[in-house]
Amino acid sequence: MLSIVIFVILAVISYCLGCLSTAKFITKSYKSMNIYKVGSGHPDTLNIYNNIDKSLGIFAGIADFGKVFFYLVLLKYLLGLSYIQQWIGADLSTENHLLILGFMMVVGHCLPVINHFHGGRGFFTYIGFVTFFAPWPMIIVAALALFIVIRFKQIRFAQYMIVLLPPFLTFFFTDNKSFVGKMFIAAALMAVINFIVSKKKGEI
Repeated sequence: MLSIVIFVILAVISYCLGCLSTAKFITKSYKSMNIYKVGSGHPDTLNIYNNIDKSLGIFAGIADFGKVFFYLVLLKYLLGLSYIQQWIGADLSTENHLLILGFMMVVGHCLPVINHFHGGRGFFTYIGFVTFFAPWPMIIVAALALFIVIRFKQIRFAQYMIVLLPPFLTFFFTDNKSFVGKMFIAAALMAVINFIVSKKKGEI
């Protein structure tokens, strides 16, 4: 029973941490600007990159990546400690638990309750999430996506690649078909979330 309560609390914490807008914090502290009143008005890396400062946009993307990646690293370490597991009565550092907790942070980033569920697309956050579980597939896809953006200026197509391609590439890096299935589920959920975000942005 305690393990269930602790996991639910961690899921809520993960969502709440995701709700904390990196873009909002960076623009406010560095440029004293309100991201919601600049450019597209969306609290995302692309808005910073296009309408405020390119280097600041890159930094915001790195920060979005890092907040979920290193959060999962920390969770895996802490929840893997034997005395923590003995206290909880279960191992919450398993792949399934971390997949849920990491994705809750992605959901919080894209649909933050503190901003009426209007958030960013969460692609850099999602990259951090996938990199933790499947580093090589994500690195390969990110490199291809970067080439597409630089060479052809196709940002939206690159975003689709980031969501859809990693699960396919995991076939070549693991024999664990169950894990591959989980990656496909995460990609499908990310696609649904981005559809919702696009609806809120009035793009659909």
